[in-house]
Amino acid sequence: MLDPITFFVSQFRDLLPEKPEPLRSFLPRPYRNAAVRFSGSSIHAFEERRALVEEAGLNVFSFPARKIAGCDLLTDSGTTTMTLEQWAAMVMGDESYGSNEGYFEVKEQIPITFGPEWEQRDELRENFFIFHQGRSAEHNFFNLFAGELRKSLPSDIKGLSNELPPDLKTRIESRIKGMRRPYFIIPSNSHFDTTEGNIEDSRLIPLNLPSPEHLEKNRDFPFRGNIDLSALETLLDTVGERVPLVYLTITNNTGGGQPVSMENIRRVRELTDKHDIPLFFDACRFAENAWFIQQNEPGYEDMPIPKIVYEMFHHVDGFHISFKKDGLVNIGGGMAFKDDGRFTQKYPDFWMKMIDRQILTEGHPTYGGLAGRDLKALVEGLRLVTSQEYLDYRISQVKRFGAKLESYDIPIVRPTGGHAVYIDLDRFFAGTETDDEDLKGIAFTALMLVAGHRLVELGLYAFGKLKDGKEIPPNPRVNFIRASVPRLAYEDQDLFSVAEAVRVLNDYKDRIPAVEVVYGRDLFLRHFKSRFRFKL
Repeated sequence: MLDPITFFVSQFRDLLPEKPEPLRSFLPRPYRNAAVRFSGSSIHAFEERRALVEEAGLNVFSFPARKIAGCDLLTDSGTTTMTLEQWAAMVMGDESYGSNEGYFEVKEQIPITFGPEWEQRDELRENFFIFHQGRSAEHNFFNLFAGELRKSLPSDIKGLSNELPPDLKTRIESRIKGMRRPYFIIPSNSHFDTTEGNIEDSRLIPLNLPSPEHLEKNRDFPFRGNIDLSALETLLDTVGERVPLVYLTITNNTGGGQPVSMENIRRVRELTDKHDIPLFFDACRFAENAWFIQQNEPGYEDMPIPKIVYEMFHHVDGFHISFKKDGLVNIGGGMAFKDDGRFTQKYPDFWMKMIDRQILTEGHPTYGGLAGRDLKALVEGLRLVTSQEYLDYRISQVKRFGAKLESYDIPIVRPTGGHAVYIDLDRFFAGTETDDEDLKGIAFTALMLVAGHRLVELGLYAFGKLKDGKEIPPNPRVNFIRASVPRLAYEDQDLFSVAEAVRVLNDYKDRIPAVEVVYGRDLFLRHFKSRFRFKL
């Protein structure tokens, strides 16, 4: 009998007919290819990929990208295929060290894209800060913010209130354990992995409060990315002095790429107003979130995307963003504070500390770790990303990919998100003899690499932790495989080939082997660094 990996290789080979049937489609793309790049690797090279997967310790981050013959759906961050307008703008890049041309164009574009409230009104007070990517922006922000908070720490601050619901109190206390001076909580609908890591690194407590509809796996609720308003209100009413900032991630990446409704944003604003707490966006996929509001929220069906974006950002005091997503560029990030917002009022000198951080970590504030040509490309990206034509096709392509998976009875998070399709592993392996300790999500992505496609596990291993020698799943529980669709990069035919490979795993899920961790189980942000092997 064939070992499981050899068996799946044989099944993947059977997917490659000598004469593939042409796709039938009546929906043309709103763009055409101006340049192409051949992958340099044959889809038929299964044995080579199998060896490389084992050499990489089954870790998708360590697998060489040039050997991916199919779709690289590891992330949609920085993987956008840029437009000719962007490439043309890059040719005109000004590489001056101080005050380059692109800097001023970006500064002009920010209030055009996000609303006139984000224009810098005080010529002496900077309100927008460039970083080389969003992760750097949030790292510098949370480290500085934690320092500001501890300088003003009340000497008589109390312990956690007994009025907190037991589950919420337990979750917070589990975060506190082992931390030094854990006084402050940053709640969100769901922090993504590195955002959560940056908050923890700053010795603050990240707390995810996803909506009840998401936890109940409600297939019909269009705004599963919402925050749990009841839980947030309880948190603020009982331990509000420990909550210096509330975050909303738009769209909610951890929760399946799901959008946040305008009503939810508005209600959160009301709660933070009541408690005099600033509200921020993790705004990486702001345009996609606006599209979902337009399509699914009553009263917005006839409102243009730019106007919806203005309303969304009217409700917040600041935001950080990775422009590698809805900036449509390959590198870049930023941090913004509203001139008359609550955060600026509370911390009037914070902007200068951000400039100091830029100088120390990124270079001069007018380029923020980016080449001048990157800033030029960003301006064009921010102009395109809120266009109806682009968003209609972008998100409909992700929907078609999700529908193809569902046609093969693959359980996905419904409705499909804006940037990715999330396969629900708990439902995928339901009825099989699978234990959390088997880490079959890691096996799933390793086998998909053998098939020629790269996806990523965002579940028990990525968000779980090792405590006292035992695996503790994330709470609230998430257990997904994410297939992120790079912007303007693939055609439907490419994505459907991924669905065919997933169908093989679904048909023979009982033969997917467990894996064991060879290295890194107890590391911080372990999923980026660990090594695994199949249990054959």
